Amino acid sequence: MQAVKIKLYQNMVNYRKEMSYGYVQTYPLPTPSMIRGMAHALLELNKYHNMRISVQGNHTSVVTNMQKVYKFDRERKSRPKNPYDVTVGKSQKTALHGILFVDEIVDMNVVLHICFDQPELNTKLLEAVKQKTVILGRNEDIARLDFEATKLVKLSESDEDQTFAHSIYLPHDLARKAFLKGTAYRLPFYYFPVKSFEDKRIFEFVDVVYISKGSELRETNHIIDEDGDIVSFLEV
Repeated sequence: MQAVKIKLYQNMVNYRKEMSYGYVQTYPLPTPSMIRGMAHALLELNKYHNMRISVQGNHTSVVTNMQKVYKFDRERKSRPKNPYDVTVGKSQKTALHGILFVDEIVDMNVVLHICFDQPELNTKLLEAVKQKTVILGRNEDIARLDFEATKLVKLSESDEDQTFAHSIYLPHDLARKAFLKGTAYRLPFYYFPVKSFEDKRIFEFVDVVYISKGSELRETNHIIDEDGDIVSFLEV
């Protein structure tokens, strides 16, 4: 089996937790839905293609930033009494503005393993990620690619004890089997197609445990790549 190994660096990034608004919190690593969106955007795919995703990485610290934000209404009539008028292009809109507090991860190094069900998409993704700008997180969260470490890698099974070189999302069942303790998350994996902004996004979720760097995986079969890095696929 092969997968695309992608190594990214982001100096300050937010992987936004859903339902956090006035104080925008962040997950410790990008969610599968963010990575799926990144891969589909790079490949310019217009429908969902199933994939398995492994997410791991290290960072230096987390800071809280204060930002002024503007939120534009889609139609002027949606807030008829709002006195804050702006012109966007040729249309007149209303807007709200205010202050947000945003968690930002500093010096984020992310290692991704992505494996599409269709092997030819793995090769196309490798080509695309080396030719296009990679954005992971918010629209402004541009990533710097490590070209040498980004490649197609062969995967194999291992039963040897191993220390995690990066913090990682493990499937809940694997973490329990390996007697590993960490922070449990229920992460969005993908949402069903919507036709308009008014449609609600219905997500499929995956249960994971966030395991810190330096933890040990003992007496448990697992997957590694040709560089010796642990690969922990998340899938639904």
